Amino acid sequence: MQDTRPVPLTPPSMRRPLRLLPLALTLALHPVVAPSLGAQEKEDRTLLNWEQMRAIIMEASGERAMHHVMEFVPYQRVRQAAEYTTGPFRESRATVEMAKQYGFSSANIETFPSAALWQPSKGQLWVSEKNGPRKLHDIFDTPVALGTNTPTGDISGDLVDVGNGSRPEDYAGKDLKGKVVMGSAPLNTLQRMAVFERGAVGVLSWNSMRPIQQPDIMVSSAIVAGAMSGGNSGFGWLVTTRQARDLQVRLERGEQITVRSVVEAQTFPGRQEVIHLTIDGDGSTNQDVVVSAHIFEGLIKQGANDDNSGAALILEMGRSYIELIKAGKLPKPKRTIHFLFVQEIAGTNAWLNAHPDLKKRIIADLNYDMEGLRLTTAGATWLLMRSPDSFPSFLNDICQNFMEFVSEITRERVRYRHNGYAPALDVLSPNGSRDPFYIKIDKYYGASDHATYMQHGIPAVIFNTWPDPWYHSSQDTPDKLDPTQFKRAAVVSIGAMTVLAAADDNMALRVAADVLGRGAERMAANQRKGLSYIGDITSADQLAQAYTDAKATVRHQANIEKSVIKSVSVLFADPVAAEKRLTTTYIPLIDARAASLLAEVKATFTMAASAWKVAATEPAMSALEQEAGRTLVQRTPPAAGAAPAGPGGGGGGGRPAPTPTRIPQHMTGELNAVVGRGMSVLDIRDFISGQFEPVPLQDVWDHIKNMEKAGTVTLTAGPVRRTR
Repeated sequence: MQDTRPVPLTPPSMRRPLRLLPLALTLALHPVVAPSLGAQEKEDRTLLNWEQMRAIIMEASGERAMHHVMEFVPYQRVRQAAEYTTGPFRESRATVEMAKQYGFSSANIETFPSAALWQPSKGQLWVSEKNGPRKLHDIFDTPVALGTNTPTGDISGDLVDVGNGSRPEDYAGKDLKGKVVMGSAPLNTLQRMAVFERGAVGVLSWNSMRPIQQPDIMVSSAIVAGAMSGGNSGFGWLVTTRQARDLQVRLERGEQITVRSVVEAQTFPGRQEVIHLTIDGDGSTNQDVVVSAHIFEGLIKQGANDDNSGAALILEMGRSYIELIKAGKLPKPKRTIHFLFVQEIAGTNAWLNAHPDLKKRIIADLNYDMEGLRLTTAGATWLLMRSPDSFPSFLNDICQNFMEFVSEITRERVRYRHNGYAPALDVLSPNGSRDPFYIKIDKYYGASDHATYMQHGIPAVIFNTWPDPWYHSSQDTPDKLDPTQFKRAAVVSIGAMTVLAAADDNMALRVAADVLGRGAERMAANQRKGLSYIGDITSADQLAQAYTDAKATVRHQANIEKSVIKSVSVLFADPVAAEKRLTTTYIPLIDARAASLLAEVKATFTMAASAWKVAATEPAMSALEQEAGRTLVQRTPPAAGAAPAGPGGGGGGGRPAPTPTRIPQHMTGELNAVVGRGMSVLDIRDFISGQFEPVPLQDVWDHIKNMEKAGTVTLTAGPVRRTR
């Protein structure tokens, strides 16, 4: 792109011989255009003012977050027995010590029961070679190489390659008694198929998420503890793709390879630790806020990014906020902030169940899972995964507000280059990268603690980095992390946390206005998606269904936005009165906007009908639609002690969907979450179709009928529905 600044032209007659001027005079006549560092642009707006955001940027430290990681997990290690017998665990002790230095209001370790804890003190894997045995693994080099729950033993056996190892045909014609089996299936699958069912003494797995891209990593895994039917549980080791291929080549050449596993392991009484820090509110409200990360994902698997990075980040969020409050640069919190460092999901459940009084006070959770990865090295994006439509909340928009603000001010925008070739106010760490800040506001995905909070009725979002090429592997180590990414994540998060903790009525109104505006954008985006269904048809007989799907998409988003705007009421001093005002003020406007969007959908339908030479009449409901529209779905009460149903896309909770089903996997969690809310089968179909993409009503009908057969739902007759 060309530089568009004007270049002065001097006529030839005016030119003079070159003469050197004094430097000061030269600069005075021709000032250098310097980068305008920190130049505020009026379009850069967020819920806090520029002075507050600048203060956060100047205080938040990516280096300190990195230091936290190095205190927690400088390397993947074998824990000392004392951590199990006398405690606390290293991460817990380090967190509390630093929290006390930083001035948190309280810093405690809460202990909850768990299953017995397994820990090896020795582990070596050997394979025979022509000139002597070769040690493939030692747990003091690569702790995750040994499958969790492998018992003490010195066991040897000849190696047999079974290919994948998850199918009976992989074992056909092979005598495995007393042998060691190698396959690409997970450890526990190989253990069941080879050890429990065919008499093998141990298994080697080279199961990997990215075997071609990452041939030298091992993914943390486990075997089943104890023996089945009185038999031997065998041993389990992980090998890399490269090691597995080398062993396969040797076997194909006719070599006999003997594998030896040497393990000494102990079990300790079960214990999980939850580190609980607080920054006290001013006592003016009975509401609290939670900031969470799982510092433990099991005790053997220790990941620098997953998720010691999340724990390191939230500790830095708290430290920075305390300093900014002391300096008078941010408002003191009205609501107490709880910082929870947990065993993933299990620790969150245990803490919430142990503190029902606090659970009632919590209005929001910010959850952090994998935050510090260098984005360009990993080819990754920093994600805000919104709460699902089954749990609409203002929380999404607060977080998006700050995330997009930081993304914009750290980007050099060519339209502002008259101020200099620089971002408005970059957010960099001294020892970090200068990478672009790649972000994405994404749909909900579960499988972390935010899903657990929502199952307990608490609004929650997750910040996450994906992809992570070293996810759950032997190479999830601190060298993959970036202080600049930590700093940017901290700035975004401190801003969001400040709004949640300190919001008064004025801030609550600002949030409501922001939510309304972003909701209008989402409604327009869903309408655009719906209009594309009409544009996608390839025959006239598809038009009626496309039109129906387009209307359902607009109506779905309008209903969600009504719930989102009402959810802001919790931030006002009088939530009940605030909800009434928000409802009477904004809900009619959302309805009017939906009516306008639907009118545009109908206009497009009319034009399409003319193009396809069919009548533009409103589609009549089919017999199946009529039956589905009057069939209400109620959930059968779960058995005592069962987990509550809740948002579950991607493994995030709720009951598993019954099989067989034709519902796409990414929809089953949301379908499961809305079952039992008094909706009809047709309502449920339109809900998941509006949130994602159209799914055939017959597939939803069959799915619900399967749930009825399984005894998880009850179907009852409701009022007749005549239109869609």
